[in-house]
Amino acid sequence: MSVVIGLGKTGCAMADQFSKYPQYEIFKIRVGSRKRRVKNTYTILKQDSPEGYENSCPSLKNFFKGLTGQALFIVDGSEPVAAASLRILEQLKPCQITVLYIRSDLQFLSNVQCLIERSVRGVLQEYARSAVFERIYLVDVPLVAATLGEVPIKFYHERVYDAIAATLHMITVFSHSEMVMGALNEPLEMSRISTFGFIEPESGKENLFFLLDYPREKRYYYAINEEKLQTDGSLLKKVKEQVLAGAHDMLKSSYAVYETQYDSDYIYVMAHSSMVQL
Repeated sequence: MSVVIGLGKTGCAMADQFSKYPQYEIFKIRVGSRKRRVKNTYTILKQDSPEGYENSCPSLKNFFKGLTGQALFIVDGSEPVAAASLRILEQLKPCQITVLYIRSDLQFLSNVQCLIERSVRGVLQEYARSAVFERIYLVDVPLVAATLGEVPIKFYHERVYDAIAATLHMITVFSHSEMVMGALNEPLEMSRISTFGFIEPESGKENLFFLLDYPREKRYYYAINEEKLQTDGSLLKKVKEQVLAGAHDMLKSSYAVYETQYDSDYIYVMAHSSMVQL
């Protein structure tokens, strides 16, 4: 079982979406005016500034006691509590840490929030490039929302967070499943700054959840209905054409095809870069 740790309002809401899947143990670090006794939830007292959260970050050794293996840490860099991210991550050293970084709509952030967001995003990417973390996934909320079409305001964040969690979960599941055909290249050692998304099967449109500058590698995951795998003689040609369409000397692509019992086909994509995304 993997561990999912959400920090702040967005991080906790995202962690709740992963709680739908039995493969994850969920931990939440929330901000509040007083501490509450809730299982697997820790309350950090509200501070007046980002520096306040960083300087007063509590010991979480008991809260994280016994955690090992894979850990997914989720944070929205525009929240002041995000300034405590490194202090918290230092206390997760027994785990192999992957960061899921959520970038809110920059157009509606204050100047202070934009400064916090840019700083946190830059620092976490540098740590990932240095292999302190396994990887950092960057996700841009407006881009995800654009793939969902018209969403009622009341359910906006819930639908966006659900799409992010479901996509990453399915990619993780297929990464540990037996493929029918294909081969997935291992990302380069320096390519630890990543994003993910999906491809619309009918149109072939690629929907990445963050626009990476200079991606070095892409991996495509084809989840195809069992009957279609047995009857569609043109499928392999279509897959190869799609995978090779955007490949060039500076961008390598690989793919894997998986058999499913789903009525519909799904195509997921993951992209990796070695460059810090500004």
